[in-house]
Amino acid sequence: MMSKIRVLDDAPADQPVHAHLDIVVDYLLSHGNSIAHAYRWGSNREGYFCHITNPIDFCQLEIAFEFPSTIVLGKERNVIYCQKTGCLIQTLKKGSETAGSPRI
Repeated sequence: MMSKIRVLDDAPADQPVHAHLDIVVDYLLSHGNSIAHAYRWGSNREGYFCHITNPIDFCQLEIAFEFPSTIVLGKERNVIYCQKTGCLIQTLKKGSETAGSPRI
């Protein structure tokens, strides 16, 4: 059995606040997803966000990763949200320029 990749609950001190979630974004991109904007990470008054174009395969993520309790897998809203940093990865709904707070 393959061991799971451990996702940190926070970014290292010398890295951007969303750096601990880059491994998850990389995984999503390598499994057929794409970034919804010209930039990978954006920010608004609620924090940093990474919008992707396709639904998140949570079953696949749970097989590959070990998530800390502070990272919420919001399957109903198709979002991954870090409670500690306020960063989120979310599928951008078609026709939507921006997505609001995940309200998990």
